Parts: sequence; C-alpha cells; structure tokens
Amino acid sequence: MMQQYSLLLPLSVLFLLVQGNCAKCALSRIQIQQTNVGRSSNKLDSVFEVEIKNMCSCTIKNVFVNTNGFTSSVMVDPKLFRRESSSYLVNDGRSIASKSSIKFQYAWDHYFRITPASLQASC
Repeated sequence: MMQQYSLLLPLSVLFLLVQGNCAKCALSRIQIQQTNVGRSSNKLDSVFEVEIKNMCSCTIKNVFVNTNGFTSSVMVDPKLFRRESSSYLVNDGRSIASKSSIKFQYAWDHYFRITPASLQASC
C-alpha cells in the first residue's frame, strides 16, 4: 500500500506542475512588436514589420489577434496573417513554440494597433 502512495504523490505533483504551466499562457504572454522598416516601393506608405512572439512556457496554436481597420498596400502572406470573422488568425493556426515568433510585413501610411484576442495552449 505504501508503494502505491509513494508513486502516486510524485505523479500528482507532476500533474499539478504541468497544469500550472498552461495557466501561464495568458494573452499577456503574447508579445507583439511593430517596427517601421522604411518606405514601400510606392514611396507613400511605410513598411511595418510585425513580430508576434510566444512568451509562454508552452507551445501555443490557434492564435487570434484584433486590429481595427487593418489594410495593406502590399500583400501579406495569408498563411501568416489573415482575417477570420472579426479577428485575424496568425500562422495559419499552426503551433508557435515557446520563445518563438512569427513575422510578417505590411505597408500603410500609419501603423495599426494589434492586440492578442485568443490562443490555445498545448502543455
């Protein structure tokens, strides 16, 4: 009987630790940075590079962000960033490993504020 408890306790602690790591994957753990990298070929619009970085300890997927009125004078790869209903899907919904990021560029006369909307953690 004692052997069962001695095995059960470490497994219970491990389970709680794994569950706790998923709890750390709040929207605030998604870091979004935009950098003005210069002018587009039409010389009217600025080109902005967007980096969406996963600061969670777990892999995440199905990352959606919000941005109002987003548009671009250059094509944005829809596998990296595309409109889905009222939000935008990042990386085609595929996984983004911990501390990894997805980058894309768009061009317009001003930057668009982009904020995390939802994600699915895979701990």
